[in-house]
Amino acid sequence: MRRTRPVDVARFGLGLAALSRPGLLLHLTKGPTSAVSYSAATRRTVRLLGARYVVQSGGGMILERPWLPEADALVDLVHAASMLGLAALSRNHRRLALLSAGAAVAFAGADLQEQTE
Repeated sequence: MRRTRPVDVARFGLGLAALSRPGLLLHLTKGPTSAVSYSAATRRTVRLLGARYVVQSGGGMILERPWLPEADALVDLVHAASMLGLAALSRNHRRLALLSAGAAVAFAGADLQEQTE
């Protein structure tokens, strides 16, 4: 019987939150003194990332393939690299990009850790 990987559950939860409440996630990522206001385009981007997490975790929950954790980790590491690039280029989105990169690296680490167990 297929066991659901905890990283897929966590990825699904974050994706669902990003899809359903992007404003809440954006609010939670603001610093205590931040005056940044996020646009509708930023909210759409958060929803798009949420959809990617839901699809990625759904694939992980449905498929049983030995290469899946490595593929998930690669997708998340590519995302983290793109967020580090955004952080370097956009002061207004730096905090959000760094938090997103951190979450992606954590998911990749969890996927790769599973491979060693």
